[in-house]
Amino acid sequence: FDPLVPKLEPTYSVKISMTVLYTLMLAAGIVGNSVTIRVTQVLRRNGYLQKNVTDHMVSLASSDLLVLLIGMPVELYSAIWFPFGAASGNTSCKIYNFLFEACSYATILNVATLSFERYVAICHPFRHKALSGKRTSVLITFAWVVSVLIALPLLIATGTQGHIPHRQELSFCTSLKEHWVMYRASIFGAFVLYMIVLICVAFMCRAMVLVLKRPLGSMDDGINGTERPGKHENETMKAARKQTIIFLGELLISDSDHQQCLLNH
Repeated sequence: FDPLVPKLEPTYSVKISMTVLYTLMLAAGIVGNSVTIRVTQVLRRNGYLQKNVTDHMVSLASSDLLVLLIGMPVELYSAIWFPFGAASGNTSCKIYNFLFEACSYATILNVATLSFERYVAICHPFRHKALSGKRTSVLITFAWVVSVLIALPLLIATGTQGHIPHRQELSFCTSLKEHWVMYRASIFGAFVLYMIVLICVAFMCRAMVLVLKRPLGSMDDGINGTERPGKHENETMKAARKQTIIFLGELLISDSDHQQCLLNH
């Protein structure tokens, strides 16, 4: 027994409070993403969403769910309740870090591919039709494969390592000293990737909003004698507007859940 351990370990009241908070966040994330998957499938069946949009949203919600399910229970157990317990093993530590980061990257890249899909469909509809077919499957596969590749260095840079002198039986799942540079480079790369995606998504959302505003302006001009848009164009823009609203809602849900889990991690 080491007298240092109780001093560093969180108090029982803190553990209970954090458990309640983690449970609420996890439940909200599971319900939110599960509802998203179910609603998008219902909307697709009723003709409100296209198949490519549904596939992107399901992929995004699935990656977000995996981040929550992999990250939060492990963090609650290892960081809150038993921070000084013996680690379960070097291999399980590496696998945990790899899976968590891969799913986190997948969430970020799924946001990027979904945004790109909607951007092309709304701002470049003719190009969207020309590139239809297997494009959605290619984009989703690209997001997951790249995520796995980016997370691979963590299989080397993380592992179990002891940090308390004279307590060799206590080890922690953390970054390894001998691979410190690789670990920091991985974290920095994740930050850069997130910022690039954030800027690109902001640009694409702004472009989509500007395009969706055009029919309203032309309709107002039509009252003063300018030609009004045809019925088919109005229906097309209404459908695009509905899908864009749903798309933005999914981005908000996924981004909030993703930020919560990253902050905890």
